[in-house]
Amino acid sequence: MGMILLGTMLFLFALSVPVAFAVGLTSLIYMLLSGRVPFPFLAQRMVAGVDSFPLLAIPFFLLAGELMSAGGITKRLVRFASALVGHITGGLANVVIIANMIMAGMSGSAVADASAAGAILTPPMLKSGYPPGFTAAVNASAATVGPIIPPSINFVIYGSLAEVSTGRLFAGGIIPGIIMGLYMMGVSYVMARRGCFPKGSRVSWRELWDATKGAIAPMLMPLTIMGGIIGGFFTPTESAVVAAFYALLLGFTYRELRLRDLPQVFGKVMVNSSVVLFITAVFAVGGWIVAFEKLPQTLTGLFGPIAKNPVLVLLVINIIFLILGCFMDALPLLIVVVPMFLPLVRGAGIDLIHFGVVITLNLMIGLLTPPVGMLMYICCRLADVGIDQFVKYAWPFIAALIVVLFLISNLPETVLFMPRLLMGTR
Repeated sequence: MGMILLGTMLFLFALSVPVAFAVGLTSLIYMLLSGRVPFPFLAQRMVAGVDSFPLLAIPFFLLAGELMSAGGITKRLVRFASALVGHITGGLANVVIIANMIMAGMSGSAVADASAAGAILTPPMLKSGYPPGFTAAVNASAATVGPIIPPSINFVIYGSLAEVSTGRLFAGGIIPGIIMGLYMMGVSYVMARRGCFPKGSRVSWRELWDATKGAIAPMLMPLTIMGGIIGGFFTPTESAVVAAFYALLLGFTYRELRLRDLPQVFGKVMVNSSVVLFITAVFAVGGWIVAFEKLPQTLTGLFGPIAKNPVLVLLVINIIFLILGCFMDALPLLIVVVPMFLPLVRGAGIDLIHFGVVITLNLMIGLLTPPVGMLMYICCRLADVGIDQFVKYAWPFIAALIVVLFLISNLPETVLFMPRLLMGTR
């Protein structure tokens, strides 16, 4: 029966039924057909699904991202990135990647980073003569680094599901995030040379210093977050509050954020947080049903003789999620499908911190791929370009990210080195 329900849920996804309603409807069908679960249990599990201290980080990281955009922080980071790498071949494309790597240490959301940086950098890229498809592709691809370099909303949710340290997940994303940025800059450079894309002029030392001064305070935010977590001054959840307060303080200091702007900022965060937490609550019911029907054990049995081989297990899981990522959004995959694989991952002896970073990168690649890639749609709308042109320029970036995915999958130390260095062995 469990496999039938899973098929029903995937069928509803294919019909474009909103994911929360698809999972909720599947859960109701299960309760009606099985007769083993009382209806009040649905509400109880939904409440229990969001009654979690770590999940409090989600609205505060979203708030930090909105305050960065409204308070002029994003603009200063873009200016710094432009002064730093704008003169390299494909200058503004490199600016996009560097800006997203810096912003990744503040907001924890790929969608927020794509919206903020894309809104600022897309018009000048188009005006400078960059193809609209390339403009959309590089903005979308660069945003995937947001949930990898700490902090990360995805790591918060995964840490809650897998019952592992969110702080270690944050530390584990540092090296993979840097590798992603370097690979994407390499792809951007090659594409810019072949396409004869424009590049900016080298700025003077004075201009570079002015841009650096403007970005020093924002760039202290990720250091404050990770330093506070490692030093034991606050938890990863509390670090989200620190990030939001820091962004609020900078916005007022720069005099670009005013009191009358706050209701709009808070309203947007409230809506976005409600969507994420409602999905989380509904998926808590679906996750319980998956466990009750012993689907993870069934899944482990399907892997047969390779279930104890960590390399093969990760290879198969990566392929499965790369395919599913083309048809499902990252959040349902993370909350419903990932827990099904956790017993298999544990049985294969794979470190759950390693797996969390690997699977998060996998999910970010899914945000770039048609037909449901969220980042693809956001950046195509900003650049006013069709999906066909996006795919034409995005595939080299997607290929580079897949290379990074299999690199960190097969070299666990790329993920585990920083947690052990900063937080010791467990």
